[in-house]
Amino acid sequence: MTDGGNSSRRENAETDFEAFGPIDPGALREIRDLFVELEPLVETASLDNPLNPQTLSVEFADGIGDAPTARFDIRWSLSGNYAVHYTDNLDRDFRFDCHPKPDAPTRHFHPPPDAPSHAVEPSCITVTEAPLVTRAVLQRWRDAYESGTFDGINDAENPP
Repeated sequence: MTDGGNSSRRENAETDFEAFGPIDPGALREIRDLFVELEPLVETASLDNPLNPQTLSVEFADGIGDAPTARFDIRWSLSGNYAVHYTDNLDRDFRFDCHPKPDAPTRHFHPPPDAPSHAVEPSCITVTEAPLVTRAVLQRWRDAYESGTFDGINDAENPP
């Protein structure tokens, strides 16, 4: 009897967790507060679990280009690893990440429109502190939002 690949998925999830590390709830709360304070298009910013948060989800009233809505899902670890994933209702995605990844720089970018896991680029975000990374992501998002295109979203020099 097989488990349908569940054991290999569990092993991959455990390996990913070990590489990423445990989540930092304080950092997620600080990031949430900065999104709300700095970006007027934020509609809601909520933690998936108030007592033991793993992910912060930030809903926007508008998206890039023709997307009427958008969301960021954010994870931040105690070791400073992070994943900041943008998605919109037109199924377009990108992600700024900082974590160990074979054959990729620790700080890397998964480009739009589908944020593939295998074709990453070095990230333009080189700062490491949660508030600065948050400001850099918001700056890159705001530039894309105002231009109406994803072109150049990862082209800045050391934002913010």
